[in-house]
Amino acid sequence: MRNTLLALTFAFICGALILLFSQAAGVAAIGAATDNTTQPDVPTSDQTHDEIKPPVKYVLHRPTSQPETAPPSYILDFIGTWDGDKFKVTADEIWYLDVDINAPGWLYIYEYFPADSSLQGRWIAYKWQLPQSGVWRLGPFSAANDEPEGQHIYRIWFYSDGQWAAEDPELPQSNLAYWTYSKGQLAEQIPQQPPTAPDKEVKDSGSVIEFITLPVVLAIIAFLLVATVVAGLYLTRVYTRWGKGQGTISLYPEIWPGAASTMQSTASASAKIVLPNGMELKLAGDSRVIGRGDLARALNLDELSLISRRHFEIKSENEQFFIQDLDSPNGVKLNGDSINGKGLVSLNNNDIIEVAGVIELTFQLP
Repeated sequence: MRNTLLALTFAFICGALILLFSQAAGVAAIGAATDNTTQPDVPTSDQTHDEIKPPVKYVLHRPTSQPETAPPSYILDFIGTWDGDKFKVTADEIWYLDVDINAPGWLYIYEYFPADSSLQGRWIAYKWQLPQSGVWRLGPFSAANDEPEGQHIYRIWFYSDGQWAAEDPELPQSNLAYWTYSKGQLAEQIPQQPPTAPDKEVKDSGSVIEFITLPVVLAIIAFLLVATVVAGLYLTRVYTRWGKGQGTISLYPEIWPGAASTMQSTASASAKIVLPNGMELKLAGDSRVIGRGDLARALNLDELSLISRRHFEIKSENEQFFIQDLDSPNGVKLNGDSINGKGLVSLNNNDIIEVAGVIELTFQLP
């Protein structure tokens, strides 16, 4: 019995590997081996034929809000039509993408579909060359008939001046935009001024998606087959030992060793800051600096340009929290009073922190 199951396992694995390599070879003509969702290949002049332009109108919206003398960088912003929550799209609503780049270069934008969707995602722009810095507005986008419901994610890469724009650790998730789609009734519409640039032709990215998804599906099938065979061997062994009266073998797995540390890490956050859109910034440890990257999801680009990368700091000493302005140009107010130049100022539950006059945050204790 055991030898038969082992032989079947070996045959299944070999078959899955053969199918995997054959599928990879069949789509090798679509582009370089690095054409995937995590590491686009470096664009060069002889690869312009691989460019995928956005399937909507795009226009230079306004000058960049970033220093043009700094290394290549970018800011991605999702513009929905509902004023209550611009990151939600319902039914036939439209949306836009604003991409702020500080230098001419090449742009890559990939859309990840919801986790329960049958497709992994698609390229919105690939090796798309932008001739100058500024805020480029793409849109309007609208939902297709088969648009999957749930959370979508846009991810961006930017290449300029011989280098990839690095992800700034002080701007967490500055290269991601999360938004959700549902097929319910229309929400309140806010008028939007559509771009006036002409339509641009886009290449079909279906072959790229096929290259990404087919090997993943085959790998999952191979894993399930192997897991089924291993489970059969294990249960056969348990049944055999039980039949021979050699004691009882527990069928319950041990506790995952990382579970305790994960729970402890979550519980260590002793306070939080609540943004107007409901997002929360956990405060764990003795100190946390808060700036532009932490507030990017709650502000538009004009407001975000008023926030410093290191705007203010929150410290904890002996279970008491304090706030300090980090010499920011546009200042910080606590409950309506400026704290500029006052050093550490005590924080209490439900205090209101006003940053640069454009956003109000709520400090909350557990």
